[in-house]
Amino acid sequence: MKKIKFLLIVFLSPLLLFSQENSSIVKANDSNLGGSFELGIRSTTSTFGSTGNLGYGIGGQFRIRMSNRVNTEWFSDFITEDIDGLAKRNDYHIGWSVMFYPINPIHKKITPYILAGHCFDYTKITTTLKLQETETASKLSSATQIGLGTHFNLTDKFNISLSSQYMLHLGNDIHTEVHRENGHSELHIESDGHGETVSLEGHILYTISINYKIANLW
Repeated sequence: MKKIKFLLIVFLSPLLLFSQENSSIVKANDSNLGGSFELGIRSTTSTFGSTGNLGYGIGGQFRIRMSNRVNTEWFSDFITEDIDGLAKRNDYHIGWSVMFYPINPIHKKITPYILAGHCFDYTKITTTLKLQETETASKLSSATQIGLGTHFNLTDKFNISLSSQYMLHLGNDIHTEVHRENGHSELHIESDGHGETVSLEGHILYTISINYKIANLW
């Protein structure tokens, strides 16, 4: 009888171990992040643009998560930039990005991601010198972006996100030219508003955002 019990234990042990391992896998995969809806606010810095100056902005966003590995982000930004004390540039962005998590994000405090997306923007440049007549030019353009980011998950619902992305704009060109007039600097703006000149203009955006999960959509 003892031999039979011993043989049963020997032969059934692998099955018991397999069932325990399989149970733990099911529990690990039981978490599903798809359907989460987040709201957030963001601050953006624009660098390496055509004017060589820094732009600073604020904005908002919401996220709809499609699955554990795929998230979407829908955003809007207002960015303002001082052009050498001679003019002011305002940019308005509205767009979306897809975020892919190469590492399983479940139960992770830090989750890096790759992002790619598209946006529409409106740009307006206005001279600010009192010694010259005010000039204004504006343009509409479309842009694509690609970059990297990281979530710092402080709780299950609250996270701080950092990202950097390269944004490439395609649209009508705006030329700015600085020259000396009567001992002081003047800036003149030339805009092609008829679409005769199409330019590629790129810059790098650095964004920090605070986000809170408020609901599960499914």
